[in-house]
Amino acid sequence: MMNRRITPHNHTRKNSHEVYWSTWIRGMILFLSMTTLFSVFVLDVPGQETRRLGLNTTLRNFGEELKYARQLGVGAIRVPLQWQLVKTRPGEYDWRSIDRLVKTAQERQIEILFNIRTIMGEESKKHSSQRAMTKIKPSPVNMKEWVHFVETLANRYRDQGVNYEIENEVNEETFWRGTLEHYLELLKTGVDVIKKIDPKAKVIPSAMGCGIVRNVQLGGARSEGWKWHDHWLQSILATKMFDAVNVHNYYFPSEIEANGLNFRSYLGHIHDLMRKSGFGERPIWITETGYISTPADAKGRVDHGSPEKQAMWLTEAYRQAFEFGVERIYWLLLYDRKEPYFGSMGLADGKGNPKPAWDALKQFR
Repeated sequence: MMNRRITPHNHTRKNSHEVYWSTWIRGMILFLSMTTLFSVFVLDVPGQETRRLGLNTTLRNFGEELKYARQLGVGAIRVPLQWQLVKTRPGEYDWRSIDRLVKTAQERQIEILFNIRTIMGEESKKHSSQRAMTKIKPSPVNMKEWVHFVETLANRYRDQGVNYEIENEVNEETFWRGTLEHYLELLKTGVDVIKKIDPKAKVIPSAMGCGIVRNVQLGGARSEGWKWHDHWLQSILATKMFDAVNVHNYYFPSEIEANGLNFRSYLGHIHDLMRKSGFGERPIWITETGYISTPADAKGRVDHGSPEKQAMWLTEAYRQAFEFGVERIYWLLLYDRKEPYFGSMGLADGKGNPKPAWDALKQFR
């Protein structure tokens, strides 16, 4: 009988194969998991990053201007919303234009900041406040009606990436003719209403008018105008009713010093007031900034702008802002318009031809 040689079973070899394939499979699973996780974060970075670049637009122009938002790297828009413009009768509103804006912005993954502005009612004849030599009569709004509007607005766009700003440059009589106390009441009420309905929404207060079109030199004793500016801002900060501090900064980052200030020093002054109020770590949003592209008069001070200087100033200011830690920055105009001083701040001229500032903004995408 022939002896059949039986080869012993190689347990060691089998185990090594099992270990190899088991390790390989686990490695692939880990790799795929990490790749998926990585893509979630990394692919979302452009969306997150572009939100730091904002643009001011209007209900009338948003359809045309949003076409260029992604090209510019803009991920956020700021839109003035005068609530009486959507009111059809007390307690009833026409939301069609607002709905179109929100839908268009969402399709383009653009964040919305509604600047809720109050067109004041009849002026009160009982009281007046004195600012320098200008008398300002308080003009109370119907608070019950305003609260109803804010409640309706917040409910309609809850969880849709919409943020809110309560009023605009309230220290300047151009946009606000009420008292400081009246504004603080409006701010506190508005924040309470919005946060109860949409806790995820960010709510910011009015920025101060920075005074770029004034021609005031600051010395050891600050002018009455700047005391007024600081008093309003400190009173707003004291409410603690905000998710970010709102700033309008039109001061030049270089070459031109206006009112003793430049872009960095004005931003630093705001931050000093924040720090003294205990809010030095709160985010800063610059919701308006821009630079002239033609020479412009500021009450006797001529600021010599040009398209090339505009692009240079934009680049320097944005670098300074992001180095400072500014979270959002919104350019004032996409197109030039007819307006004293600010009208030439468009990234493109009135016919839609891009200026050098157009490409200057794109570098921050």
